[in-house]
Amino acid sequence: MRHSILVCAVFLGLIAAASADPIPNEMVCVPAGVFIMGDGHVGCGDDEREVTLTRSFYLGQHEVTNQEYLEALQWAYEHGFVTADTSWVWDNLDGSTKELLQMSDEDSEIQFDGTETFYLRESPSSRALNAYPDGYDPSDHPIKEVTWHGSARYCDWLSLRTGLSRAYEHTGDWACNGGDPYGAEGYRLPTDAEWEYAAQWDDERIYPWGDQEPDCSRANYGPVWPDYCVRWTTSVGSYLDAPEALGLSDMAGNLWEWCDDWFVCYLGTAPVTDPTAPGGGDNERVLRGGAYSFFELYVRCSYRNFSYPEFAYNDYGFRAARTATLEAISPHESDQSQLILESNTPNPFTSLTQIRYSIPSSNAAAVNIYDATGRMIRTLRDTSHGAGVHSVTWDGKNVSGEDVPGGVCISTSCAGPDCVRRCGCCWCDKGARQAELRPQYRCIRSAKHSICCHSGLSLIHDQS
Repeated sequence: MRHSILVCAVFLGLIAAASADPIPNEMVCVPAGVFIMGDGHVGCGDDEREVTLTRSFYLGQHEVTNQEYLEALQWAYEHGFVTADTSWVWDNLDGSTKELLQMSDEDSEIQFDGTETFYLRESPSSRALNAYPDGYDPSDHPIKEVTWHGSARYCDWLSLRTGLSRAYEHTGDWACNGGDPYGAEGYRLPTDAEWEYAAQWDDERIYPWGDQEPDCSRANYGPVWPDYCVRWTTSVGSYLDAPEALGLSDMAGNLWEWCDDWFVCYLGTAPVTDPTAPGGGDNERVLRGGAYSFFELYVRCSYRNFSYPEFAYNDYGFRAARTATLEAISPHESDQSQLILESNTPNPFTSLTQIRYSIPSSNAAAVNIYDATGRMIRTLRDTSHGAGVHSVTWDGKNVSGEDVPGGVCISTSCAGPDCVRRCGCCWCDKGARQAELRPQYRCIRSAKHSICCHSGLSLIHDQS
C-alpha cells in the first residue's frame, strides 16, 4: 500500500498555489506517503513493516560528484570550516576535528596542494586503470573515500551557503536536528526509510528499475566476483533513470550511499511513522544501494548495509536530501468508508502526475482514463487492493504511448457493496499553465460507461 499525500511544488486541491520553496538544483521531489519497508528476503531488510512518511522531501537526482564536493570543500576551507593536509580533510566547526575525506589513498580523486587549493585527478589505482585504460574525467564521477561525517558535513556546507539552518550538530553523536531529521530546515542525508521509499517508488519493486533481474545495462555492480560491470565508478547518470517516475539515477550500484540513521538490523514489523534509529558511540551508520564491486543481492531496494561513520572506502559515497514540507500531514486524512478519488497532483502537469484514491474494503479495483467522448484510453491499474489509500502515476499518454489532450477524465471503480464509481475531470484550454476549474457538472455516456465528471476532481495534462 502506498499513499501519496503531497507533491512539492504543485496545485493542491482546487486552489492553484505555487510553492514558495522551489526544487533545489539537481534534486527531485518525493511526495510523502506510506509504503512497506523490507521485502522479507534479504538480510537486515527481511522485516516487513508499514512506514508512514509525513513530509515530502527532496532527494539528490544523483550521487554527489567529485566536482560538486570539490567546490563545496574549497568554499568551506576558505571560510575556515575545515582544515586539511595532503592526506585528510578534518572538520573545524563546533570544536570538531572529525575526519571527513581521505586523500592519501590512491583511489581518492580529490587532492590538496598543501597550501590552499583542492583539485581533481584520475585515480592511479589498478581498478581505475583497468576500467579506463584511455583515461577518464573524474569530475562527474561520484565522490568516494568520504566518511559519514564528511557526507553530513557537505550537507551543512550547502545549508550555510544558501542561508539555511544547518542540520547537524558537530559534537556528541552528530544528531540531525536534535534527533528529528524530518523537521530539519537545511540539507541532510536521507533517512534509511526515505532512501528505500524513493528507491522502490511507487510499486514496492525489488530493484529501482522494477522486478527484472540486474544486468550491466541497468546498473554498475559486480555480477560475479571478481568480474565487475566496469571495475570502477561510472559518471553519474550513465544508466537509465530508475525509478523512472522520479527521475533518480544510480540508486542501484556505483557506490554505497550513506544514510542518516544509525544501523539496527532487525527493525521489527510494527507500523511506524517517520522512523529514525537511535544510536551513538561506536555504532555503525546505514549504507544503501550496493556498489560497483558488490554483486546483485546488494542492489535490491531493501538491502541494508552498514559501516562505522569514521570509515572511508573507494565504494562509499552519498546523495543529499532536504525536507520539502516542514509541516507533517496525516496519512489517514481521507475518509475510507467509501471509494474516494482525490485531485491528482501535480495539476496541471507536463510529464507525470500522481492519482490518489481510497478503497473501503479489500476488493478488485481499477483506475481508468477516459477521453472527452467517454472512450477508455488507458487502464493504469486493475488488480486486487487492500482496504486503505493507494496511488498510481500517469504519464499523460494513452495505451499506444501517444500524448493525450487536456480535458480527460479519470475513473475508479471496485467490486462489492461498499464501492461506488467515482470519477473526476477538468476542461481546460490546451497548453494552459494553471488549472481553469469551471463550476460545471457533466455526464459522459457511451455504450459501456456512464461517467460523472465534476470540477471538484480534476485531471489536466499540459502538453506545451
